Amino acid sequence: MQLGFSSPIHLVESNLDGTFFEKLKKDIYSLRKNDSGSNISNNLGWHSPSDLFLKKEETFQKVCTTCASSVASIMKSYDSKFNPDLFDARFSGWINVNPKGGSNILHSHPNSHWSGVLYIQQPTEVDGFSGMIEFVNPNQEGRELAKILPKFGFDNIIRIRPRTGQIVIFPSYVLHSVYPNNSTEDRITIAFNSLLLKKKKT
Repeated sequence: MQLGFSSPIHLVESNLDGTFFEKLKKDIYSLRKNDSGSNISNNLGWHSPSDLFLKKEETFQKVCTTCASSVASIMKSYDSKFNPDLFDARFSGWINVNPKGGSNILHSHPNSHWSGVLYIQQPTEVDGFSGMIEFVNPNQEGRELAKILPKFGFDNIIRIRPRTGQIVIFPSYVLHSVYPNNSTEDRITIAFNSLLLKKKKT
């Protein structure tokens, strides 16, 4: 069998511990206190500027290193000969803080190869789809096959509720959204885009 068209969604463990996340949350709230944020896909939530990979704080730098190494590992899972040193990896990253009622509308991330989300604080499920991320199958004609072959990638949508410390990584073209947070606890994530440009030989 040869896979003709694929839109993989990877769930990766960041291996960052609870103590680190507490420090990270302090830096995030400190940043939010002094920044009104941007209005991108967020609804009622705070979206920081997309310059996280330029921040000097130790916590943010560690997150960025973790995200970059996760992308490199995924690339190696497809191509064992992948060498990150041969690529100019360009990353952008930002923070999302969704309070109760906060959500993200359907969107994709153009001009990138891989996108991802690190879960820093994921409230326990209150009810229904609260805070879940939903991905839309680029091939909507697969719904008939999904009826007889469920859970084989033919479904129209996939919903995931990652745990704190996990990273979801997916092709940037995949449309996705986040359901409203029904918890009184903030849902905190760091999202990122990566563009891998092959370096020119000198």
